[in-house]
Amino acid sequence: MSESIRIVVTEPTHAAEARRSAVRMANEAGFNEVRAGEVAIVVTEACTNILKHAGSGEILLRFAEEGTSNGTELEILSLDRGPGMASIDRCLQDGYSTAGSPGQGLGAIRRLADESDFYSLAGSGTAILARWHSGVKEKSPVHAHPGLRVGAVNVSKHGQEVCGDSWGMEQLGAVATIVLADGLGHGFEASQASREAVQTLRRNREASPKTLIELSHRALRSLRGAAVAVACVDQERGTLNFAGLGNIMAQIYDGSRHSQHLVSVNGTAGQLTPRIREFNYKWPEQGILVLNSDGLGTSTSLQVYPGLALCDPSLIAGVLYRDFSRGHDDATVVVAKAA
Repeated sequence: MSESIRIVVTEPTHAAEARRSAVRMANEAGFNEVRAGEVAIVVTEACTNILKHAGSGEILLRFAEEGTSNGTELEILSLDRGPGMASIDRCLQDGYSTAGSPGQGLGAIRRLADESDFYSLAGSGTAILARWHSGVKEKSPVHAHPGLRVGAVNVSKHGQEVCGDSWGMEQLGAVATIVLADGLGHGFEASQASREAVQTLRRNREASPKTLIELSHRALRSLRGAAVAVACVDQERGTLNFAGLGNIMAQIYDGSRHSQHLVSVNGTAGQLTPRIREFNYKWPEQGILVLNSDGLGTSTSLQVYPGLALCDPSLIAGVLYRDFSRGHDDATVVVAKAA
């Protein structure tokens, strides 16, 4: 789990701040000067796009390690609520512009990033994802299951140095277990509690969701409590087992179609809890799992966005965060789909 660095962009000085932060992270990842320069150009182009077309927006930067196939990755999300693009393909062509600019921005992002993805609706804004790989994982056997691809946004409440939410994932063959925890309150002590719930998964990778909730409850007794949810997806069997305690929202989608709300029970890990229950669900062939803390509204939904289910999970997470974040709390959304 890596917390997202959030930079609000409303003027050119904010673009400079975003560029400096991105280059610093590129250097931390061991990028050479050329690749760090590519990162700087992409962030500059994304900020320019926000300022020219939307007037304001935000840049999210994070290191992604979980659910990736290329070691640690540097991700950049650009999010705005501007007029959007009627045709992304046309806007990606060099030389096309609606603002009198040279029209190199989106095309440059696609060329310079190792991976990129774009989502835009006319009248509803634009979301851009750019990603660079900093290393290569050891190759899995050819018969190994491809697993789940996971993307996330994990943003602290304004004014807090750390996020009180944490999440993590462990993948064993075709089985992926994901935990999302929301520590009570905000700041460092909330972060301690939520991170301990994630560490419980690290220490017990093969445990069931119910067992992980019970172990988290014991581990958090000396810390602040937390809302905790655990989902275990077995793609070969087509099943999802889930246990939740407290206000974590979890939903399954079959492609873009909503399939199931997952059931959590009232309570707080580390404090008084009712009997913890585990529920079993069918995992669709084109399944998408969305988990979010209560920093996002209860109306959070994927199915209101045509074509978004086809996008990279990090881009899906970014769009949901942009449109459903309450704006006054820690906010985390985790999206998992077939690799």
